[in-house]
Amino acid sequence: MMTLEMIEHWRSLIATSGRDLGPLSKSIGKDRSYLSGVLSGRTSDPGVFTSMKLASELGISFEKLMGREDTLTLEPDPGYQKEVNRQASRVLSDVMRVARQKLYFEDEFFKRTPNDSIMPLLLRWWHEQNGLLLGHEQLQEHFDLIRSPALSDKIVEPYEVGDNSLAARKLGTNSTEALRRLVETFDDDARRDLVQSYYEVSSTGKPSLSAPIRVSIPLAELPAPVKVEYFRLQLPVASPRGDKFVLSYCFPA
Repeated sequence: MMTLEMIEHWRSLIATSGRDLGPLSKSIGKDRSYLSGVLSGRTSDPGVFTSMKLASELGISFEKLMGREDTLTLEPDPGYQKEVNRQASRVLSDVMRVARQKLYFEDEFFKRTPNDSIMPLLLRWWHEQNGLLLGHEQLQEHFDLIRSPALSDKIVEPYEVGDNSLAARKLGTNSTEALRRLVETFDDDARRDLVQSYYEVSSTGKPSLSAPIRVSIPLAELPAPVKVEYFRLQLPVASPRGDKFVLSYCFPA
């Protein structure tokens, strides 16, 4: 169930918007009593798509709806972290279910929430292209490509770093060598786990959404490493000529 803090946060946002619960529920594709049930705890928690539609209707970002603006925080508050962890565990199954049924968001929704819908767009593209790296030009700045590893590999090999991916933003460069050097700072167990996660996604052909991951990034201009916490979406993909990769899209936790 949603935490009491999150319920009160949603109540406040809806009250500020001046919208009535009944019409607002209808506008996100639910019956008139839906939001009333959610805010009273009688109705099961909304999935990520429903939450994103609600954010769009309220004219706010998804992060604001979930209690945190679109910034990378080093120490998330426990209430927010608990809620976002629970939501994240449902994201992938919700998205793939909707994709299989071809119940996609309307283009207007994507236009109105350009900063909040990268993951649904990526999954929609991946499903429509059957995992082929075609027609992704509008999305490629947001993700990294990792060569599909063998299980015996000691480290993953970045193939391409998106200009606006989380790695590029935190490292200050889209250099694959810079990302590789960062991975080299991980201990043996962490590197082994990373190889295994990419190997499993590539070998099974199934997407994976991680639990929150924490890393420390050493930067020359700072006296101490920057601690970063994020989620990672991995999608198995292949080039038109058959080269296998894993698409890695990381976003702040």
